[in-house]
Amino acid sequence: MPTNSLETFEPLQRHQYTEPFLFIPGEYTLSLVGRVPYFSAVMPLENLVDEIKLVEDIPENVRLDWSLEELFQRDINWKRVKTELVDGYLKDPNKLSFFNALTVALLPQNDLGIEESYGQPESSSPVSYDTWDKIDIGNICVEYGPDRSIGAVRWHKARVFPVAIDGQHRLAALKKYWKELKESAVANSSELQTKIPIIFLILDERVGFEGRDENPLTKTLREIFIDLNKNARSVPKSRVILLDDLDDQSRCVRTLLANNAKESSEQQLPLSMVTWMEDEAKFDSGYSITSVLNLKEIVGYCLDGPSYGAMDPLDESSIKHYIDGITAKLRLAEETKKSIKDHRQLRVGRADPFSLKDEHLTAIQDAFRQQWAPHIIRVFREFEPYKKYLSKAQKIGAIGGLLRDYLLLPKGQREKFSSRKKAENETFNPHNKLNRPLAELEGLKQNEWAFYVVFQKALFLNFFKLEKHRPFHLTDGPKLSREAFLTKWLDHMNALYERGVFNLHWKSGKEDLWKGIAKNPVSGTIQYSKAAANRISAFMTLCFRLNLGEEQSDAKAFATRLMAGADKDLPKFIWEDFNRVKSGLESLIKAQMNNDDEIDDKLLEKKVQEELVKRFRATQV
Repeated sequence: MPTNSLETFEPLQRHQYTEPFLFIPGEYTLSLVGRVPYFSAVMPLENLVDEIKLVEDIPENVRLDWSLEELFQRDINWKRVKTELVDGYLKDPNKLSFFNALTVALLPQNDLGIEESYGQPESSSPVSYDTWDKIDIGNICVEYGPDRSIGAVRWHKARVFPVAIDGQHRLAALKKYWKELKESAVANSSELQTKIPIIFLILDERVGFEGRDENPLTKTLREIFIDLNKNARSVPKSRVILLDDLDDQSRCVRTLLANNAKESSEQQLPLSMVTWMEDEAKFDSGYSITSVLNLKEIVGYCLDGPSYGAMDPLDESSIKHYIDGITAKLRLAEETKKSIKDHRQLRVGRADPFSLKDEHLTAIQDAFRQQWAPHIIRVFREFEPYKKYLSKAQKIGAIGGLLRDYLLLPKGQREKFSSRKKAENETFNPHNKLNRPLAELEGLKQNEWAFYVVFQKALFLNFFKLEKHRPFHLTDGPKLSREAFLTKWLDHMNALYERGVFNLHWKSGKEDLWKGIAKNPVSGTIQYSKAAANRISAFMTLCFRLNLGEEQSDAKAFATRLMAGADKDLPKFIWEDFNRVKSGLESLIKAQMNNDDEIDDKLLEKKVQEELVKRFRATQV
């Protein structure tokens, strides 16, 4: 059995070299250029914090001289490190903490900076295991066990610069976390026992590295760094929404979706009709009726307040604002509300971040499933353009048949699916069975506002707003349930659809009536901003009031009343929406005027009123 000779180290050697870190060796031999050895190890958290460096630990003049800003990761975003990784993750008592391995390059250094080769050792390095084979790569000592399946590495602290070339933000978070633990004197045995996975790189032929002969050390590391970061991919937002159990809105989104690929229910959206495999919000082309990203925004509009993920977990007022908002929007059981309140009060004054218990998040999800999800699904099932689309999808098998299986595949695998079906049955015609029916389905989106992201956002914004204020604009409003109100609202929206109002090129004569509301006043291109969604929703509000309020069918009188601006009978939200529409129409009128023309306020108001009347008359149902 090997004898550990650490006890024999001279004091100076102990001081100059790190402790030995056991590793398992490996190598990449996939390239014709050569091979890259690596050493997979673990380091206790305290050692990691003391030994492994950040790029910003390198003097600025050295970084610039050696172009290390190209070699290493971008500057650290310390705000993200503190708020997201330390406070929002490592300190959260309700989250399991785990980071994947850091990649650390052991670089030779001298008093002037980073050297281009490891060279020879300045002095004899200490031995960790006296029966193991020992190799000195400059001032790095690598030792191998008898069968070379395990080893140990240590380095001279003053002559080797160990720097993370992948995982800088993770390393920064661990350093800050450890510093705060030490400062608060709460570091306990569990933190002390934490070990972090490390992949060490030593790019020298003495440990098996083979590369381009003409490449100096820093150039080789730059190439590896670029490859690491070029090929690294952040987790898609859609995937986070579908998997995150610690965010209330993500949980609520999942109540709107079928539980599995083959499930089809009137109470949920079929997965084949939703963009969920990639981060793509748009669905005006392709075969989806919405996207996971858009559903997350819709849920946010519904809950009408800060999300759990957006809450500052260390700020008492932010925590209270979130809890007050969610309990106001959802009817939670009294015992649940009390439990959440008690839990919040217990966290007051604590240094660790606030988080809801799983039972609280489950209660929020269940309340949303019962109180709001059915109404959101009704919009998708009963708003006429969506209803027609889903009916067609069901008929051609895009919800429960061959086309469903095709659509549920990643885009890159669909061609293989078609080829496989052809191989299984030589009479299978991809054009007739796949391409043509899908083209017919996609054709239903032609010139339809309903399939544009900005319109779908506006549609739900409008429903949530009018539902909230329903007593103000319906004489029977206080008597209507949410479900009954939705029926009335859908009837109105479908009537507007039948009149062609929701056609992308809705016109009165030659004029595009969406200009100034949802389209650029000059170019006529679609505006996708939140402001545009609010203007579309605002216009829907005015149309709803015109057709179902006291002003029924009198477009000119309603426009005159709005332009007068002094009517105390109209609620505040009507005036807010009117001002949004008015502002857009003013931009349109000014864009239509020649630069040399002057327009006074009275003329501008007159023209705005004319534009309003024109649009109101076209929407009378």
